Amino acid sequence: MRCFIGLDLSATQKLALESWQQKAMPEVIPRQKVKSKESTFTGKKRDKKAKGNFVANEPAAPYAVPAANYHMTLCFLGSISHRQHESLLAELDALSEEPFAFTLDNVGVWNGPKILFASPTSPPKPLMTLAKQVRKCARRSAIEIDSKEYKPHVTMVRKATSAMPLPLFSPNIDVQVDAFHLFESVSTPQGVTYPIRHSWSLEYSMSVREKLRRGITE
Repeated sequence: MRCFIGLDLSATQKLALESWQQKAMPEVIPRQKVKSKESTFTGKKRDKKAKGNFVANEPAAPYAVPAANYHMTLCFLGSISHRQHESLLAELDALSEEPFAFTLDNVGVWNGPKILFASPTSPPKPLMTLAKQVRKCARRSAIEIDSKEYKPHVTMVRKATSAMPLPLFSPNIDVQVDAFHLFESVSTPQGVTYPIRHSWSLEYSMSVREKLRRGITE
C-alpha cells in the first residue's frame, strides 16, 4: 500500500484553484491533451525520420494536475506493510489537534521534482505542528520518513521547469481545515488517483465557555 497523510480541499476550493490555473496559465493543459499533441508530433517526427532527417527529442511538456487530485501532503509514507498501517492508525487515533485556516496566495517551482505549486505565504503554526506530529506518529510506527524541512504546498503542474512562463497572477484561495486523512496512491490507465482510506477530525480542546466567547458552535 503506497500512501501519504495529508489535507483534502473542498470541491469549492478545488474548482477555485482549477479556475485560477486555467486563467493564470492558459498554456498549461491537462495530461490527456498533452499526450494527444505529443502523439501527433511523434507521428510527424517519424515521417521526417523516414526521409532521412533527424529530429531531436523534445522535453516533456508541462501538464496540469486534475482538480480531483489537489491535496496538501503532511507526510509522505511510501509503501507500508499491514503491520505499519495498523500501528499508524492507532497512533493517529490518539492525536489531538485543533482546526485552522490558511490562504493559498503564493506560487513557486521546484526544479528537482519538476512541479509548480500553490502555497501559503505564511503557513499557520497549527499546520506546521500537525505536520510535525503526524511525522512523529509515522516514525513510531517504524515507517522511515525523510528529514527534509516541511514545506506545505499544493501541486498544480507537473513536468514544470523554471523555463516555463510564470502565472499571470497569484491565487487567493482561503482554506479551512477541520480534518486530515490517510490517502492511498493508486495508479490506473487513466492516471494516478488518491482515494481517502481513513480520516481524523480536528477539534477544539477549549472549554464550552471559551468556545462561546469565540463564536465557535461546533
